[in-house]
Amino acid sequence: MKTFAPTLIVAGLLAATATSFAVEERLKLEDSPVLKTQVESLFSPKIGDEARIGFQLRREGNIGVDIVDDQGTTVRHALGSGVFGQSFHQFAWDGRNDAGQIVPDGVYHVQLRLKDEDRTIDFPRTIRVDSTPPTINVRLKHQVFSPDGDHRADQLSVLYTFSEPAHAILFVNGRPVGRSFRKKPVGSYPWYAKGKKPGTYRVALAAKDLAGNETSTRAFAVVLRFIELLRPRYVTHGRVVRVRVSTDAKRVHWHLAGRSGTARPPKLTLPVPSQPGRYTLTVTANGHRARATVVVRK
Repeated sequence: MKTFAPTLIVAGLLAATATSFAVEERLKLEDSPVLKTQVESLFSPKIGDEARIGFQLRREGNIGVDIVDDQGTTVRHALGSGVFGQSFHQFAWDGRNDAGQIVPDGVYHVQLRLKDEDRTIDFPRTIRVDSTPPTINVRLKHQVFSPDGDHRADQLSVLYTFSEPAHAILFVNGRPVGRSFRKKPVGSYPWYAKGKKPGTYRVALAAKDLAGNETSTRAFAVVLRFIELLRPRYVTHGRVVRVRVSTDAKRVHWHLAGRSGTARPPKLTLPVPSQPGRYTLTVTANGHRARATVVVRK
């Protein structure tokens, strides 16, 4: 009998292990009470968004839906609770805890409590709460620009750096005029001012992150001009008139009292008629023109 005792003990242990393994495998093969889940992956409670939480039950059950933070602490109890049937159910979480306060930014988990089975199921997909808007740094290139097609300062370029991936939204005089297609943290947004008249405009750049949080820079003054003369009226007593031109063209054409020519801006020294009187000066560049009155006196 002493010889067979260890053998019996080993056989008993093997039998118990086999039984435990069989029970474990049976539990694994048992149908899950949840067929599928749908969880909003990212949202911002501060802009009024909600996280949609959906799941389908295989059978009717008494359940409770809780929200748990990444440390395992339940921040919102019984988001949904009661007896629910064999169908798809959907709930919405506003990003607030049991006290009604917006939870800190971070990762949160959905837990489904099966009260009849005293069992809890963690949904595989998590929720990320992001209520912090991105920060923006911008620099303007060609703050005075001329969209005349000569490839010199043809557009305003807003060079930006965001603290996170976000859409860039350009505002002109308080109205949005365009949005970047890609969500990059670093980039440049151009404004060609199509159809706009020469003048001063106020531009600002906003950043809208993946959660929908948005922030904006202050407005910057930019100047759209093609060709401009410093003054609308020039008076001369000599044989020439000195005119200052604002343009990015390398050369301009001028016409005054039947005479014409080309000159290099920004300072033009032009001959005037010998007879006193009022004359019209026309200066053109890249298909655009500016005019002024020249008064010749004795």
